[in-house]
Amino acid sequence: MENTDKVNVIHFGLSGNPGGIETYLLKVASRIDKARFSFSFIDTTASNSGPCFHEEFTELGCHFYTICPRRKSVLKNKRDLNNLFKNNNFNVLHFHVNTLSYIEPVLIALKYGVKVVIHSRNAGTQGSFITNALHFFNKKRVEALGQKVTRVAVSELAGKWLFGDKQKFTILNNGVNTKKFYFDKNSRDKVRKALKISEDTIALGSIAAFTPAKNQQYILDVLFNMNKSDIKFKVFFVGDGHLKTGIEALAKKYSLENCVEFLGKKSNIPELMSAFDILLLPSFYEGFPNVVLEAQSCGLPCIISNCITEEVVIDKSLVYRLPIRDDSRQEWAVEINSVAKMILNSDAELRETAFKTIDQRGFSTKNEIEKLENLYSSVVA
Repeated sequence: MENTDKVNVIHFGLSGNPGGIETYLLKVASRIDKARFSFSFIDTTASNSGPCFHEEFTELGCHFYTICPRRKSVLKNKRDLNNLFKNNNFNVLHFHVNTLSYIEPVLIALKYGVKVVIHSRNAGTQGSFITNALHFFNKKRVEALGQKVTRVAVSELAGKWLFGDKQKFTILNNGVNTKKFYFDKNSRDKVRKALKISEDTIALGSIAAFTPAKNQQYILDVLFNMNKSDIKFKVFFVGDGHLKTGIEALAKKYSLENCVEFLGKKSNIPELMSAFDILLLPSFYEGFPNVVLEAQSCGLPCIISNCITEEVVIDKSLVYRLPIRDDSRQEWAVEINSVAKMILNSDAELRETAFKTIDQRGFSTKNEIEKLENLYSSVVA
């Protein structure tokens, strides 16, 4: 690595799937001041194709360092990490995690004088017994590090999950590119035509990976138990994951094939958000879901789980938080019907100015990047 006056930041947390951490890092890498900061990434995927967005990161001038994953060899993992931090002049390790079940990069980086930022990205986990046990054990170890590490989180809820109530941490909210996520009538008409969504159909969108935390089954449960409505609904599931096949099977079991469509992974999320009428997110837990922030920027009403932090509610007129108990399905059905009626009786173009609220409240990508750059500068000062 070149020895420059730049702050050399190496990130840990990339996986092979396009989740929240991967999307966040790609956004940050494309907008960070490259005259002042350089980015590198630890690759523990053991994949020939490398981590998610490998090609995009490489085009942005980012470096990758391949490390043996712990699951293959604990000893080689430690040896690779020691060599990595010993032989390179990194200034900061930015450690992006949902759990503290694995903290070896933190401990080894500190050994070689590298500043460490631990970034809590979620507010829970559904890991194995061993993962959970390691998380709570390492939580004490991280607490013992005191001021040797800098603690940040995407939300208050995420910070308390990872660090506990006694540890101080800084909130580093996610931001949204309001020049990309805004309501566009032409996109709405084009996408709805392509998806064969009639004018009188309410398009319900689910934009999430098919993982246990996202709880897509609840959406189907709500639809299956809905009383007959004079409003036509259709749910569009956007995303992929290991639970997708099971959700598809459940849709067939409930005989919902005519009102459910699985679109798979999509890159045209802003256009889809313009086409949809309501976003549904019944998650069991989230750190600070970007999709809800992006939806609000597009003026898209959101019905979400009350397990999701209230901090994501930027525009109270657009976000409805509901419980996700078994006996709450009817409450979801009533809310969906209520919001749908409001939409059918309003002008879609009223959504066009929603992005201004995001900018005014300080949740733009520009503000997010400035906060991150200031964080790095303060850590190495």
